[in-house]
Amino acid sequence: MKKEFFQEEYEKIEVPKEAVLQAIKAGVGKAYQGEKPRKNKAIVFTAAAAAVILISTSFIVPSVSRVMANMPLLGQLFKDKVGENLASQKLITQLNETASHNGIDVAITSAYYDGAVIGVSFDVKGKVKTDQEGNLSGIYEIFDGDKRSDDSKELVLMEPSDNGYTGQIQLNYPKLDLPADTTFPLEFKSIGGKEGSWRFNVPIKQLAYETIMMDKESEKGDIKVHFDSIIAGRASTAINYTAAFPSEGKHDQVRLAVLDDKGNPIHLLADGIDLETKKTGNQIIVKGRTIIRQALKGKTNYLEIRPAVALEEPNQFVAINERTPVQIKSNRQDLSVNVERVSLKGKRFTVDFQINNGEKRNEQFNFFEDFSRNDVTLVEESRKNIYEAPISHTLKTLDKAKLRFRSTFDLSKLNNFNPDNYVLRVGLGSMSANMPLELEPVKIELQ
Repeated sequence: MKKEFFQEEYEKIEVPKEAVLQAIKAGVGKAYQGEKPRKNKAIVFTAAAAAVILISTSFIVPSVSRVMANMPLLGQLFKDKVGENLASQKLITQLNETASHNGIDVAITSAYYDGAVIGVSFDVKGKVKTDQEGNLSGIYEIFDGDKRSDDSKELVLMEPSDNGYTGQIQLNYPKLDLPADTTFPLEFKSIGGKEGSWRFNVPIKQLAYETIMMDKESEKGDIKVHFDSIIAGRASTAINYTAAFPSEGKHDQVRLAVLDDKGNPIHLLADGIDLETKKTGNQIIVKGRTIIRQALKGKTNYLEIRPAVALEEPNQFVAINERTPVQIKSNRQDLSVNVERVSLKGKRFTVDFQINNGEKRNEQFNFFEDFSRNDVTLVEESRKNIYEAPISHTLKTLDKAKLRFRSTFDLSKLNNFNPDNYVLRVGLGSMSANMPLELEPVKIELQ
C-alpha cells in the first residue's frame, strides 16, 4: 500500500486504543503485496516487535502515533531514547536554523548522527491548524526523496510547547557510511494541512563510534546470512550483515532476534534495513542492517543473534468453478491452504478451507483466524494483484483444533456478477512474514 494513500487519507482515520492494543496482543500483521513488495512491510510476532512495526506506521497516521505514545510500555519504545541518551551526555549539536513560509516559522533546534541513526528536533511557530486534540502534524521529505530510503517522505506528529509546537524525526541513514561532517536535505512539504516549502540542509556531525569486525555465518539450504560488523555508538548499536538469497527470493527479508549474555531479549529500533542489493549469478546479495536503540558495549559480554528470513511468497489463485479439493502450497517452505469445497448459491459464495493441514506450529489460533479473514478473499480477476477493500464476507470456524474455516462472501452489491470474472486469492505471504525460516543462532563477542 503506497504512502501517498496514507498522506492523503490520514486525517480521516481514527484508531481506537483498545483495537490497537488487541492487535498487538494478538501479534497479527498484514502485508499486502501490491506492485512491488516493500521490505519493511513484514510483521513480526511479539508485542515489542509489533510495537516497532507500528512505530513506523505512527509516522504515517498521527492517530496511531498518539495511541502508541500513550501506552505505558509501547510509549517508551516510541520515544527517541537514542536522542535522550545523547542529550544526557551533552553530545547533540545545538542548532538554530529557521525557514519561514505562509506565516509559519520552522526552526531546526538540534541534530545527531550516532553510528547509523540520524535524529533531528525542530520547533514550529505561527498560525497553524491543529486536530481536535490540539496536536499538529506535517509531511516532510529527506534526501530529496531518495527512493533508497523507506523514510524519504513521511508524516510527523508535533506536540504543543511553550512557544508553539515541537517535533522529532528519527531515521536510518540509507547508505553504509556517512562522511565525517556532512549535511542532508530536509524539507517540510506541509504543516497543519498548509502546503509550503520549509527547506534546510541540516549539518550532521558524526559522533565517535567503534566498529567491531566479525566473521560469523548462519545458513540453511540456499540462504546464508554473514555477520560483518557491529557499530558501537554512544547511544545506539547497529549490526551489519550480508545475506545471500536465491534469485526467486529477491524480496526475502532478514529478521534478527537479539539477546544479551543473560538471555534477555534486546529491543530493536529497526530491523531488515536494506543498504545495498545486487544480483550475482543466481543469487541476490543484500547488505543489511539492524539497529538497537541503546549502547551495548560494556553492558553485555556478548550478543546471541537468532537470524530468521521471511521468504517471499506470491499470491496464488483458485477459479470459482475449479474442481475441489485444491491445495495452495508454497514451493519454498511448509505452508499451505487446502480449499476443500466451494459453493455458489444465489448471491452467496462459500469456501471451506484448512490451513497448514491443521498444524499450528506454536502460533496462537487467532493468528490463523486473522489470516483466514484477510488473506483468503474473493477478488475480481482483472484486479487480482491490486490491493482493494475485500468483498464483504463473514468467517466461521468449522474446526478450531484442525484450523478449518468457512468464508461466506456477499455478492449482492456486485453489479452483473459473473463467476468467470472472479477468483479466490490466497496470500501465503502474510503467513510467511509471520512464520519466518529460522537459521542457527550465532554468538558475537563485544569485548
